[in-house]
Amino acid sequence: MKVLLLSDVHGNSEALEAVLVEPEARECREIWFLGDLAGYGPEPEICYSMLKKRKALIVPGNHDLYFGGRMSSDFFSAEAARALILTNPRVGKEFREVMKHSPLKKRRKGYTLVHGSLINPSSDYILNADDALQNFRLLKGHGLLYGHTHRQGCFLYDRGEILWLRPSSGEVLSFRGKKILINPGSAGQPRDGDPRAPWAVLDTRAKQITFYRSEYDVAAYQRKMQEIGASDFLLSRVEKGL
Repeated sequence: MKVLLLSDVHGNSEALEAVLVEPEARECREIWFLGDLAGYGPEPEICYSMLKKRKALIVPGNHDLYFGGRMSSDFFSAEAARALILTNPRVGKEFREVMKHSPLKKRRKGYTLVHGSLINPSSDYILNADDALQNFRLLKGHGLLYGHTHRQGCFLYDRGEILWLRPSSGEVLSFRGKKILINPGSAGQPRDGDPRAPWAVLDTRAKQITFYRSEYDVAAYQRKMQEIGASDFLLSRVEKGL
C-alpha cells in the first residue's frame, strides 16, 4: 500500500494543496500526518478541512497541543509563541477538541507515528545519530515516522551502522530487512535550505520510501502571513527554506 507522508504544514494551505494535487500523491491510498497542522501560518482550518476530507490519520504536534490546551506557550520560542497568539483566532472548535484528545503516538501497518520521537512524542527532536540510536533501541515494527525537525530525510540502521540519507526528489530508497526512521519534512515551513514543500510516499508492501519536493506560491502565502501580522523573520524563512 502506498501512503502519503506529511508533516508540519503549519497553516500553509498553498503548500498543502500543491502537494495533494501531485500525481504521485494522488495515487496514495492513505495519508499519514505527523503533526503541527497549526501554528505560524494563517489557514489552519483550511488545512484541517483538506486532510479531514481525505480521512488522514493525524498525530498532534506541539503547536497542535497548544491549541488543544495540552501545552503551554512557555515551551515555545518567543517567535513561535507570538505566532500562536496571532493564529489563535483562526483555529476552530473541532480541531481544538480533536487535538485535546488525540493520542501522541499511533501505529499503522507496522509503523509508529509520532511528531517528535519515541522518547517524547510531542517535543523531542531526532537530529543526529545519537538521537536516532535511542529511538532505534525502542522501535518495534518496521519503522518510525516523525516530523518536528523540519528537515527531510531518514536514518537507516544497517548492519550496526546508522546512516543519515537525503535522497534527491523522486529517488526510491529500499529498506527491506532494515530499520528506518523517516521524516517527510515540513510541508509548510521547510528549514533544510530548500523552500519547496517536502513530502514522501511510503510503500508499505515493497518497503520503499520516496521523497519529493513541490513548488508552490510562496508569495501568496507570505501575503496572507503579512495580513495577520507575521514578522519579517518568518516571511524570510519561508522564502529561503531556513
